[in-house]
Amino acid sequence: MNRKFSLLPILTLLLLPLLLLAASASAAPAGGGQTTIGNGTPASCQTQDAINALSNAVVAGGDIYFDCGAEVTTLYANTNATNQTVTLHGDGRIILSGQNLRQLFYVYGTGNLTLKDLILEDGNASNGGALFVGPDATVTINRTTFVSNETDTHGGAIYNLGTLSLYDSTLGSNFATQSGGGIYNEGTVTAENTYFVSNQSAYGGAIRQVNGNLSVERSAFRSNIATQWGGAVFAEHNPVSFINTTFSNNRADKGGGLYHGDGNLTLLNVTFNENRADTGGAVYHATGVTDIRNTIFAGSLDETGANPSLNCDGPFMHSEGHNIISDGTCFASPGVGGDLFHTDPMLAVWETPAHLYNLLPSSPALGYGLDCPPIDQRGFPRPLGLGCEVGSVESGSLVYLPLIVR
Repeated sequence: MNRKFSLLPILTLLLLPLLLLAASASAAPAGGGQTTIGNGTPASCQTQDAINALSNAVVAGGDIYFDCGAEVTTLYANTNATNQTVTLHGDGRIILSGQNLRQLFYVYGTGNLTLKDLILEDGNASNGGALFVGPDATVTINRTTFVSNETDTHGGAIYNLGTLSLYDSTLGSNFATQSGGGIYNEGTVTAENTYFVSNQSAYGGAIRQVNGNLSVERSAFRSNIATQWGGAVFAEHNPVSFINTTFSNNRADKGGGLYHGDGNLTLLNVTFNENRADTGGAVYHATGVTDIRNTIFAGSLDETGANPSLNCDGPFMHSEGHNIISDGTCFASPGVGGDLFHTDPMLAVWETPAHLYNLLPSSPALGYGLDCPPIDQRGFPRPLGLGCEVGSVESGSLVYLPLIVR
């Protein structure tokens, strides 16, 4: 299996935004003590004493800052375990590396960990290459990147049994041998404005959802791979929902974008395009309740990418209407509420760094949505015209709104 990914494009795209975002963020201690690692130079943060001081501060709790100078600095960190409330402020300049030898954070008991403006790379451990979240623990991820972490079991980057929230973050090029290349979840995961790219596993290239709850909004899954089922996401049992989210160029044997095994599935203003699988290029639906509206299913290919594939496979899903399907699959034809079958949604090319497909001026998705969310994947208001759009993106010129920093 080839799992050599180039980290340069991911790090190039991410380091500058992290620096800019961190510069605009206010860092007010949330309680407990305050620790500063380093005294103004990269070298001062890379000594064994500094690494041990970081571990001790994580154990004790409180706010942790880094004074490592203006350069991006890599710290070869220990495994940092805590059951306290602790926040790390990386300011977009700190990389914590596990050197492909160890996990970076282990949160247990009622521990409450917040990571801000960091890069976590090269973690390696069973059950969460970079991060383990215990059943009563809480972890919040803000503007942080997990890259090139791996495990020989589940959760290439993160293994979650507790409560995990991700905002404005990226999981890229993480690997799990068994399932959940990015995240393995048996707890509760909420992801907003998060990008899952080039993660890989056997089941659930980016996320494996088992018995927990999963809610994803304003996010994108791109070029994730499952050698078996669920190129981006393998979900079963408990509720999962995707709102204002794009699935693009993900690949699996079954369910190129999403494999839905059981439980309740909600898709609201989602775009599936150019996902690849021999069975269910966009979605494979095995069983369970579905609630799907204003969603685009298009451009599916077989696993090799050489031939068209059915957008959906398995039993028909339940439609709440106003979906656009480029073939005759996904729902029982003629459908309800104005589903459009055998219809080209007329998507523009993939956009980076927005991580989405805009609509061409003649797209049938324009104004065809019903009861859309108040904002789209970019955070733009809906509707911008007389009616809201089908899919994850509202039409209109790209105007960047002020960032709300958590």
